[in-house]
Amino acid sequence: MSARELVLYGRPGCHLCDEARELLEPLVADSPDLVLREVDIEADEELLRRYLERIPVITLDGAVISELVPDAAALESALLHTSSRTSMEGASSTTIDPVARRDGAADGERLSLGVAARLSRYLQVLIQARKMGKETISSQELADYTHINSTQIRRDLSGFGKFGKRGVGYRVDSLVAEIRKILRTSGQHNIALFGAGHLGRAIATSDIFADHGFQIVAIFDVDPKKIGQTIGGVQVLGLDELERVVSEEDVVVGVLAVPAGAAQEVADRLVESGVKIIFNYSERLLQVPPEVTVHTSSPAVDLLYALYFYLA
Repeated sequence: MSARELVLYGRPGCHLCDEARELLEPLVADSPDLVLREVDIEADEELLRRYLERIPVITLDGAVISELVPDAAALESALLHTSSRTSMEGASSTTIDPVARRDGAADGERLSLGVAARLSRYLQVLIQARKMGKETISSQELADYTHINSTQIRRDLSGFGKFGKRGVGYRVDSLVAEIRKILRTSGQHNIALFGAGHLGRAIATSDIFADHGFQIVAIFDVDPKKIGQTIGGVQVLGLDELERVVSEEDVVVGVLAVPAGAAQEVADRLVESGVKIIFNYSERLLQVPPEVTVHTSSPAVDLLYALYFYLA
C-alpha cells in the first residue's frame, strides 16, 4: 500500500496551525499509510496569496479536507472517507478544492469547515442587513462586518455561482437564499427548547433562531409552576411529553438552557429519541454517541477567547 500524504499549510505564529498539528500527529501515528508534511506559506509567494486567509489548510493527496478551523472529528471522518474511496476506486491525482465546487461539493462530499464557517458568518450579516432594509450589499461591506478579507469573500461566493454585479454588489434576498441552499438549511427546522427560566425565556422570545429558519415548536421544564405557561406563543410542557413531541414535531435540534445538573439526563433522552444535534447552554460537559453533535455556547469562554487575542 502506497503512503498517503497529509500536507499542513501554515505559517509561524499561527495558533490554529499549532492546533492542527497537534490534531494531525496522533492520527498519523495511528495510520502507517499516512505521512505528514508541513509547508510554510511565507516561503512561497503563490502559496501566501492563495492560503493566507485560509490557514491552516490541510490536504490529503492534493485534496483539501480542512481549512481555517481544525476539528479532530471532521479530520478523522475525512481520512476514513478518503481511505475507503481510495481502496474502492484507486488513488486519484485530481485536486479537489471545496471552495471552487458548485453547491459546495459533489454528492457525498461536504464543504470544508472553513468555508462553512465563513458562509454562516456571511448569512448572519445578510439577515441583519435585510432587517435594516438594505437591498444590496458589497463584498467590502461584508468584509467590514465579518473581518474577512473582501477578496476571500468574493472567492468563496464565486465558487458557487455568479451572485454579484460589479458596481452594485449582491442582492441581499437572493444571496440569503443561495447561501441557505449551499448550507442545506433551506426550509424550516424544528427545535425543542429545554428550560423555561430566564435564559430559556430570552431564547424563546428572540428572533435568533427564527431568522435562520429554525422554529421552536416545544418548550419543556420540570417546574410545575412553569408547565402550562405560554412563552413566545409556545406552551411549556413537562418532560414526560419529550419523546412524543420529538417524534410528532420532527424535532432535529435540542437546545439546553437548563442547570448543569440536569443537562446530561435531558441529553440522554434526546439521543434516545433520535435527535442528532444538541445546542448546550449549560456548563455541563455532555457525553453523547459519536454520531450526535454537541455545540456548547458559553459567553465566558467567548470572552476569554477574545481577551486572549486582545492581550496577545
